[in-house]
Amino acid sequence: MAQVDIRFFVEPVEPVTFGPPQSFTAGDAHRSRSQFPPSPITFQGLVRSQLLRGAKPSLDLDDWSDRARRERADLVGRPEALPTGWQIQGPHPAHWVADPDGEGEPVLQPWVMAPPFLLHYRTCPVHAREIVSTHQAMNDLGTERPLFGRLDLGAMISLGGWIGPDNLWFALAGEGAAPWTAAQWCPEFPPFVHSELQPGLAIDGRTGSARHGMLYFLSALRFNRGSGLLGGLSGILPSPLRRDSLTQGSGSAGRKGRLVTFRGAGRLHPVWRRILEGRHLPDEVEDGARFWLLSLTPVRVGDPPNPHLTAKVPSGVEVEFVTALTGRPIAIGGYEIATGRPRPNRLYAPGGSTWLIKISGGTPEERGKALRQLHDQHPLGPPQEAAFGFGYTLVGLGPATTEEGP
Repeated sequence: MAQVDIRFFVEPVEPVTFGPPQSFTAGDAHRSRSQFPPSPITFQGLVRSQLLRGAKPSLDLDDWSDRARRERADLVGRPEALPTGWQIQGPHPAHWVADPDGEGEPVLQPWVMAPPFLLHYRTCPVHAREIVSTHQAMNDLGTERPLFGRLDLGAMISLGGWIGPDNLWFALAGEGAAPWTAAQWCPEFPPFVHSELQPGLAIDGRTGSARHGMLYFLSALRFNRGSGLLGGLSGILPSPLRRDSLTQGSGSAGRKGRLVTFRGAGRLHPVWRRILEGRHLPDEVEDGARFWLLSLTPVRVGDPPNPHLTAKVPSGVEVEFVTALTGRPIAIGGYEIATGRPRPNRLYAPGGSTWLIKISGGTPEERGKALRQLHDQHPLGPPQEAAFGFGYTLVGLGPATTEEGP
C-alpha cells in the first residue's frame, strides 16, 4: 500500500459527450447536449476505471464473475462510496499557459463558473451589495432574507459565464481589492472548450443500412490541444493499484468511450495557488463578519437556504447561513459499471452556487481558523458524496457595504 496525494490532468483527444442522465435512443430523442463540466459522478468513474486499468499485475476487467466484482470493489470501493480515506478533487476545466511569473515552464490555469454575486456592468463587473430597505420586495427565500444588487447602478443581472484565476481572486478578495482581467472571462465555455454539433444515424444491424427516422444530433465538447480537466486523488492505494496510472497513459471518457490522455498536473497557476492557500482571508475575524461560500462543484443539500454544515469548526464558533444564491437545480445520475444498474437521478445545487454566512462566537483567531476549515474543503452535502468531489468550496470576503433603499 502507498499513501498518495497527487494532481493529474485529463486531456480529451476527441470530442466528448457527458450526460445528461437520461436515455438517448435515436427515434425517441433526436438531440442531446453534453453537460459541462462532467459531474463528479462521471469523473470519479473515470478515475476509478483508470486505476483498475493500470493495475500491475494487470486485472481481467472482462471478468464479471462475483469474485472479480468483489476484488475490484475491495480495491477502488463500491459504486456508492470510495474506500475509507479517499478524496477525489475536481473536475476543474483547465489549460496550459505561459507562467505569468516568468519562471519558464508552463503552468496549468483552471477556470471556474463566475459566482452569482458578480454583476454584469459595462466592461467590468461589480460586486453585489446587500440592499437595506423599508419597502417590501419579492424574494423566493422569504422576506427575512436580504436582497442583493446595486441600487446606484440600476437593474442588473449576474455576470454568468466562466472566469480564470485572476478574476476568481477579483471575486473572492472583495470589492475594490483587485483589478478585473477582461481576457479571463467567457460567456458560455472557457476559451479552450467549444461546442461541436455531431450528426448521427442509427444503423440496422441486420441489413447494415440506415434505419428510417433515426437521425440524431449530439452537441459534443471539443477541447483545444493542451486543455482538459484537472483532478486530484488522496488516500491509500492498495497493491496492485499504481499512482502512475493517473499521470501517464491513455483512457476513455464520455459517451462511446472517447480517447483521453492522462498526465501529471505539474505547476498550477500562481494566482490559483494563492487562492487555495487562502491568502485573501484574514487571520483574525470580527464577530459577526460575513463571508461567501462558493461551491465550485455541484452539491446535494436538502434545504438550500439552510444547508447542513459537515465541517468541524472550533468550539464556540457559530456559522449561520444568511442567504443562498443557488440558481436552478441540476439532475445528476449515471450508470454503475460495476453492477450494470442505473444510478438514481437526484437534484443538486449546481457548481457556482453561493451562500452568505455569518461567523460569530469564539475569539478572532478561532473565527479565522473556522474560515480555513471551510476553505479548499468539502464542507457541504453527504460525506460519501463529498469524497467523490461534490461540494468543493472556497471562501470569499462578503459584501463590503450596504445601501439604504428608497
